[in-house]
Parts: sequence; structure tokens; C-alpha cells
Amino acid sequence: MTDILFIAYEFPPLNRGGVFRSLYFAKYFNDFNIKPHIITLSSENYNKIYKDTTLDNSLLKNLDGKNINIVNIESDDLLLKNKNKVKNFLRIYFNFTKGSEFKYWKKDFFKKSNEIILNNNIKAIFVTAPPFGVLSQADKLSKKYNLPLIVDMRDAWTYWITSPYPSKWHFNKTLKKENYILRNANKVIVTSKQTIKDFQSLHPDVSYNKYEYIPNGYDEEVEFRPFIVDFSDKKEVVITYIGSFYYSPEAQKALSSAKSEKKGYKKLQYTPRKEDWLYRSPYYFFKTLKKVFEKKPEFRKKVIVKFAGSIPNWLSKMIEGFGLAENVKLLGFVSKNTALELQKQSDILLITSSKVIGGRDYSIAGKTFEYFTMQKPILSFVTEGAQKDLLEESGMAIICNPDEIDTSVNSLINLINNKLTFEPELNLMASLRRKKLTEKLSEIINNEINNNE
Repeated sequence: MTDILFIAYEFPPLNRGGVFRSLYFAKYFNDFNIKPHIITLSSENYNKIYKDTTLDNSLLKNLDGKNINIVNIESDDLLLKNKNKVKNFLRIYFNFTKGSEFKYWKKDFFKKSNEIILNNNIKAIFVTAPPFGVLSQADKLSKKYNLPLIVDMRDAWTYWITSPYPSKWHFNKTLKKENYILRNANKVIVTSKQTIKDFQSLHPDVSYNKYEYIPNGYDEEVEFRPFIVDFSDKKEVVITYIGSFYYSPEAQKALSSAKSEKKGYKKLQYTPRKEDWLYRSPYYFFKTLKKVFEKKPEFRKKVIVKFAGSIPNWLSKMIEGFGLAENVKLLGFVSKNTALELQKQSDILLITSSKVIGGRDYSIAGKTFEYFTMQKPILSFVTEGAQKDLLEESGMAIICNPDEIDTSVNSLINLINNKLTFEPELNLMASLRRKKLTEKLSEIINNEINNNE
């Protein structure tokens, strides 16, 4: 086995979107002669870092019988530090790494990392982000021990814009740090081809050959084949959404407000590009569904919408605002296994994407790949970008333009009223198996190890 240090701040039993990519790489590394020593946040410390912690111990069953070493790192209490409003403001304002969690565990991190490297024949460092604070620390270890550094960017660092930068200075600092990591890493793994284009635009001095595209994927053994859906005679059609929306009205207001509308230090806030995260919410789907019910009143008794995931305070208000309270069921957080069962029991699977004004969104939701395995129509309210590209290529999606509600209304009515055939793109589906993706990653790691020797 080739031993590697695998830095994954978020890892099961934590149940958040960021853990699954790391989990399934870990699951299949042994198949390609790699033994990962995984450094992660201790589960006993989750409530010190996250306001809403959800655990799913069943996720770790994926690693039963695997030759894997998991090392838990203790952390100071970030939430306790946040209670002092003045100190919390200063901490946020003068932090430019967009992921301050890391500094509260770095002392124990370095102690444990050094022990692992010195006591094992570690050949490479593989680090996944966010939180982005882990990247500079992984770089320090790489330089100290002359180990190749492979960086997995699950999200773009500079363009992770769920809220404005406190100032343009913060943006420039982040851009500089991102550039440093991209230049110093041996390889940079990205989850969408659009991310490579964004990096090339932001960092023209970094070689294109440094980037490798490895998307998220699916784990199940699935035989894809054309499938037909016909809901015309069904008494009930269930549309399901799994996961979070990463939208809040407060953050969106901060992103979209003109500088003249802001007060005090907020006038210094800076956004490098305009993004509208309302598109990531179910707003445009609800707007469409309301009009569908106006055109087809009988559908009110036929269509049921289920949301499985955390319930933000704005969601119930949005549902009531569109008059959909009787049709929408909020299930709250569910385990991974329950989420899979909900998808299997559903007729249609819903997905959304944020909107980059005058540009293209880089993000592809992890749930997309699970949706594919269900071989059911994916109702996609998506904008221009990587998410839309993948769904169009899949052959399993109904693409709805959120800005063209009348067309979306007709598409949804057609889906419910008529027999439709979907043909999965077989070559694409075969390329998205997690074991195959881990094989590609293993080859990249081994090549960098060989180049370093």
C-alpha cells in the first residue's frame, strides 16, 4: 500500500454535503493500492463549530474492513468565541480565508500530522476544501517534508460568494492566497469544467495542465436504460427535493444592494461578480407550480412536493406566499438511507442552481449524481453553467429556464399529463461511477509521487 495523508476537515459521521466526496474516495482508495491516513475534525467537537449539527454514523459502514487510519483532531470552541459580538465582528472582518474554522484546531493538527508523517512512509498529501483554511497548512507540510501536494477544490475559493467580501482588500487577499496554492500544488482537482475556466481567468499564470476534472459521482451498481414515465392516470405525483438550498434573504440582500443603500462599514463591501442565490431556492419552482395550478386546478389534489433537509425560516413563508401549504411537506433532516428511500418512492426529482449575472455558474450539486441512479425525470430549474450542462447531457432532465415561467409551466404540465421517454447517456453515466473516479485520482496521486522521487 502507498500511504498518503488525507486532510478532510469535514468527514463522517458529520452529515453535510462536503463529506460524501471524501467518504467515497476513502472507500475505494484501497482498491488502487492506496492507504489514506485521514485527518478530520473530532465528532465530539461538531457542536463547537456548527450551529446545526447532524450526524449519521451509518455512513462510516462504507469503510468497514478497509485499511484506513482515521485521526480525530480536537478544536477550540468557535461558537463560544462568536458570542462576543465585537470580537466576532473583528474575527470575521479580519479573516480573509473564508473558512476560519481551521485555525481553532491547527495546533493539534500539526502535532498529529507530524506524527503520522514521521511514523509512516507517507508519500503524498491530499487535501480537500472547503474550509479553505486547510490549504495553507497542507502546503506547509508539503514543503516541510518535500511531499507532493494534490489539492481538491470542491468549490472555487475566490468565487464562493454566498455573501459579499467585507472589502475589495479581502477579495484581493483571497485571490492572492488562491493563486499561491494553485501555483504551489502539484495538481489541482476540480468538480466542474467551468471551475477550470474561472481559475484560468483569475490566474492566467497557472498552467492549464495543472488542473484535473474529477466530478462527484454515484456509488450504486446501476444498469442504465431508456425509461418511460406516464403520470396521466396516477392519483398522486410526488416531486422531491433532497438537501439544502444555501440561500438566505439577508445574504442575498447584502449581495444585491447598491453601495448607496448601505451604511457604515458595509459601504466597503465588495462582490467580484453578481450572483443571485434566490435561483438556488425553490422560488421559481413555486412560481411555476402556482401557475400550473391556475391552469390545471385539478392538479392541486394530484401534486405533492416533499423537501428533505434542514428547514430555514424563510422556506415556510415562501410556501405560504405562493399558496402551496397544502401541497408541500417539509420533512426536515433525514439520514442518508432515508433520503435514498424518499428518492426511490418519488415520481420526479427537483433540482435548482444559483445564477451568475452575465456569466456561468460553476457548481454542480452532489445530489445530481444520486438522482441519476434513480432513473427518474429530474425537474431542473437551472441557469447557464455546469449544472445545466451536465443535466442536458444526461438525457434524464426536464430543463426549465427560471426566467421563462410560462415555458416552465408548459413543461411541467407536459411532464405530468403525457407519456415521455428518457434516454440516459450511457457513456456519461459509466464515467461517473465513484470507483472509476477514485481510480483516476489514484493514478494522479501515483504519478505525482513518481515525479517526486
